[in-house]
Amino acid sequence: MSKTFRLISLFSTVELVLHGIWEYTACGFLYSMEGQGFIEHQLLMIQATIGDVFIALGLFLMLAFVNHSFSWFLKNWERKDYIISTLYSALAAFYFEAHALQLGRWEYQDTMPLVYGTSIALVPVIQLALLLPLGFIITKKIYQIT
Repeated sequence: MSKTFRLISLFSTVELVLHGIWEYTACGFLYSMEGQGFIEHQLLMIQATIGDVFIALGLFLMLAFVNHSFSWFLKNWERKDYIISTLYSALAAFYFEAHALQLGRWEYQDTMPLVYGTSIALVPVIQLALLLPLGFIITKKIYQIT
């Protein structure tokens, strides 16, 4: 198996686990899923988790392009890596939340904190800002062990 394929597969798996845990944890008490049956809810959770993995892969590919290497994150991060990750995370969260709200895929419960001056929840912004870099860190640790 090539090093690049191994890194991408490992990163995708790590992000799948991280986002799966987050989605199932946060959605239970911060999102309103009224009117959805069990299967509809499970399908939405699976779609959201897989969507998060594709968002993470987009960042992975963007940073691989900028750094001219698929294994860039195995080294120390540079300032541009942090800036790109933060901006990408925030923009992706805002876009996908606004899109889902417009389509009526979900609603927020009263307990959901919003980004000041917007109708977008703070939680998905934090989710992507934390879990995308954490996925790189965990992948790096696992890769170095194996």
